[in-house]
Amino acid sequence: MQRPKATLTGALAGLALAGSLLTTAAPANAAGNDAPAASSSSSADRNHHGGLCSRVSKVDQRLARAIKRIDGDEQTRGSLARLEKRLKNARAKKHDEIATFLQDRLATRKARRPALVRQRAELKDVAAWCTKQKDHGQEKKQDNAPENSGS
Repeated sequence: MQRPKATLTGALAGLALAGSLLTTAAPANAAGNDAPAASSSSSADRNHHGGLCSRVSKVDQRLARAIKRIDGDEQTRGSLARLEKRLKNARAKKHDEIATFLQDRLATRKARRPALVRQRAELKDVAAWCTKQKDHGQEKKQDNAPENSGS
């Protein structure tokens, strides 16, 4: 338990730090020069989808692997069938605490599968959006390209 004096000192130090950050940030915003901020945010918006779109295939592979593992047979670690078999064995041996633990894990894993399937379907929508963004970017480049006229 902290002493009241130490708590008060920590709170005052936090307030002083927050106040100093606010006072130094205010003059930068009060300068009235909004153009650099607008250009930097627009370039960030333009490049924002690049990182997301580059990871779509890896995320899809990871989701497919997780669904395949959950749907596996009794020999597959992490599968529903293997967990059900372990639960059945624990109940047969009258290990009630282990059976309760395994039952909770089974319920969680059963709830996880529909979430994985939904995420994979949503990822297909993201992939379509990325394709659209990529195509849209190529159209802009073609529109801005100088035309070569034969002189």
